[in-house]
Amino acid sequence: MAVDNLYIDLLAFAAAHTPPGGLESRMVAFLEQDSSSESLDGSAFAQVNGSQTKADYLLGGRRIVAELKTLNASPLDRTEQRLKARLAEADAPIVFGTVGVSKIVESLPDSEAIAKMMVDMAGRAVRRHLQKANDQIAAIKERLNLADAAGLLILMNDTEPMIDAAAIGYTLKSAFEAVDGGYPHITNVWASIESHRIAMPGDRTGYPQLHVFKSLDRQAELDFMGRMLGAWGNQNASRMERLPHRGDWDVMRPIYDGEVPTLRPFD
Repeated sequence: MAVDNLYIDLLAFAAAHTPPGGLESRMVAFLEQDSSSESLDGSAFAQVNGSQTKADYLLGGRRIVAELKTLNASPLDRTEQRLKARLAEADAPIVFGTVGVSKIVESLPDSEAIAKMMVDMAGRAVRRHLQKANDQIAAIKERLNLADAAGLLILMNDTEPMIDAAAIGYTLKSAFEAVDGGYPHITNVWASIESHRIAMPGDRTGYPQLHVFKSLDRQAELDFMGRMLGAWGNQNASRMERLPHRGDWDVMRPIYDGEVPTLRPFD
């Protein structure tokens, strides 16, 4: 069965510009600066792991098994092809040149279905990473006899503008609710997103962070995640802030430093 409950916290740290350096390399350095972190790529685990499936880190004195995944597969081409096929139908409007994503979707009679398709395309990599990370975390928990350890998937996106915070949040929610067992070895997902910013109180903007978790009962685990997210804000010379969203995906509306993603359905 899928999970009974799923909780999503929306956070952000204020920043006018993308922090210097790639997100993945900064995340690795951040995790490894904690003395309680252990890299599963280290020589201490060479005999245990060999060439077998494994996760990336043990965190918090082996209380959490963590896997890092970077979102770097653009959904643009697949989305354009799907939309191109839809615009070839008789009831579709005639469109020339470059068209904004929202404008073309809103003009279609089945705009809700098309919008869902676009979110599904953006979420394909997220769903793929969920399944693989669940297997990797499970393997380490069994191999190191860590049955009570939490499982953390850290998703990172600093290059794909179409995979925005709302698409990631919606995909995580729908995936956990739809998949039999709800990826049982993943208890937390942290999505760190720097491909765009979102609005923050006080006319500020910042980089969104999603913390998705299954239970309110594992308080020590939640406390650890809270400290880690706070430390990530400090690492980026800012302060991590929790933003109310009440299930409203619109508060995650992306703000881009560069061009807004566009579709070219007739190119």
